[in-house]
Amino acid sequence: MTPKRRRLLALVLVWTLPSVLFLTTTAVVYALYRIEPPVRLGDADRTAVIASLRAAVDDLPAIPCTVPAPLDETLVATVWSKGRAVVRIDGHGKNLGSATDDASIKLRTSAVVRALSSADRESARIQVDVITGTAPLGGVEPYAVPGIAEMLAINPGVEGIGTDVTGTRTVILPNELVAARVLAAKRPSNSMPDFAMGIDMKRITAMLMTRAKIGIVRRSQLFRFRTDTFVEQPLAHRAFAPVQLYRGIPVPPPLSARTLRDAALAGGRFLVSHLAPNGRYIYEHELSTGQQTDPMRQGAYSMPRHAGTTYFLAELYRITKEEWLREPIERAFKHLAELLKTGKCGSTLPDGTEIDCVLDRTEKIAHLGSTALTVVALAEYQRATGDTTYLPMAQKFTAWILWMQRADGSFRHLYDPVTRKASEDELLYYSGEAALALARMHVITGDARYATAAEKALDWLVHWYDFFMGGFFYGEEHWTCIAAEAAWPASKNPEYKDFCHGYGRFLREQQPAVGEHPDQDDYAGAYNFTSFVPPYNTPAGSRTEAMISSYLLGRHHGAPDARVRDQIRAALQYALGQQIRTESDFNVVGDGLGGMPGSPIDRNVRIDFVQHVCSAMIRASEWIDGP
Repeated sequence: MTPKRRRLLALVLVWTLPSVLFLTTTAVVYALYRIEPPVRLGDADRTAVIASLRAAVDDLPAIPCTVPAPLDETLVATVWSKGRAVVRIDGHGKNLGSATDDASIKLRTSAVVRALSSADRESARIQVDVITGTAPLGGVEPYAVPGIAEMLAINPGVEGIGTDVTGTRTVILPNELVAARVLAAKRPSNSMPDFAMGIDMKRITAMLMTRAKIGIVRRSQLFRFRTDTFVEQPLAHRAFAPVQLYRGIPVPPPLSARTLRDAALAGGRFLVSHLAPNGRYIYEHELSTGQQTDPMRQGAYSMPRHAGTTYFLAELYRITKEEWLREPIERAFKHLAELLKTGKCGSTLPDGTEIDCVLDRTEKIAHLGSTALTVVALAEYQRATGDTTYLPMAQKFTAWILWMQRADGSFRHLYDPVTRKASEDELLYYSGEAALALARMHVITGDARYATAAEKALDWLVHWYDFFMGGFFYGEEHWTCIAAEAAWPASKNPEYKDFCHGYGRFLREQQPAVGEHPDQDDYAGAYNFTSFVPPYNTPAGSRTEAMISSYLLGRHHGAPDARVRDQIRAALQYALGQQIRTESDFNVVGDGLGGMPGSPIDRNVRIDFVQHVCSAMIRASEWIDGP
């Protein structure tokens, strides 16, 4: 099978089979298993509940709660201090007021709360989960479908699981399931290792048995439940009503150039705070535990993502001119320069041209993407500052990229510096990244060779889809569209604009709108296969970067597409809600402000998650408020 046919088959499998499988089950599952959403408490009632619980935490005179709102027996109060749940109290009662009073009494006598310093008690934040409805796990008999409990019955991040087997209700809250990483625990297809869904029933059952202090719980003794959840404001904002949460996330700020700029800068601060003295990033940060990768130790590290993250910081500096960004960018570049000094990848072509590529200390094979994105970052920095210090480095890298390019415009993606031979294998993203590197080098040097090579690369990328189904299936072509706009005005080929607008139409089919799926309005604007699988946050950034370039291409050609603009706005509104802000950092261990978790139910932040989303934010901030 030819490489083109293999790629086409992969696209059909990735985009068609999951959609067909899950969309056909959506209506059935919602009809049989859905728990009605709660009627949310108003500001006054949420404030009254928190006031009673806060008095207990601070050991002040009791404030009885008189809110008569109904609940399904149980209210759970969780006290968060420095990002960790230090105590969790279950209150029971006939209505919200009596359950709150019960929880307040237990909080007041909690040894853990009393052991907190007065400063820690004051800064701690109280989360409240009011259980509002329950349903069996796995469906309503006699319609239960075997296996459905593990794969589809839980609305992840919205529903919890509990049992009444001991006569006293024991529950695991939705946020506790998220933190335990027992959601998205199954991978239905080996061909899509990153695609995960379903729950880990064994671990959840073990958690319930431990909490209930019993030896066995059968699945028939479990139930699902929904909550009305809210959390106390940060200390500086206690005058305002408690923050409503849905899937553990507050309502996002309204979309504007100002909010996007602020959010992008917050992402920049997150990355700078996660940049070590040696110029390497703390690659991952798990928000629930505070666990981080160690940038000072040898080990797995992604050089393409190092380069891409530094590219974003340079882009952020170019647009905002915030001086605190400059030293960290140069620190990251210094690390790349140190890698070059090893001489592992450098050589000279027969015509005397010096070439070099990015190769980490532990790597034996050089990847085109690492070098291409490094060139993009270096060029972006020169665009921002006019400083040509790194131009000789960028020129050596780009000479290697040109050497890796085939006559038809495509690229070889892997290179063995020992044998000085390139592999014919091709990997995702690299060709588009290389095209962008060439286009950016033309911008800063004016060298026509780079413009010609970029155009050849773009022609190959776009014309790859010249077959019958080419307008119906696309791969991850976001770098292609970014490169196409970067090549303007040296290349004014209208085919690039048409290709990217077609790619936008394809992506919009995966972008739900408000009201499209019951109980999933918080997913509106993201990109996902189905409402059963929470969307990953990175595509909301990377695909929006591409759509910004697509929209700008339309403007360059005098035909801006309003649908693409609306697509961008919807994705960015979604992303603003996902980013860690002061309202949502109550359960974050360590410095998480500005971070971008992997998904609404994945609390791990990786540097490229922040890079892609915040790059889209800062680019859109330049024109989003315009007509």
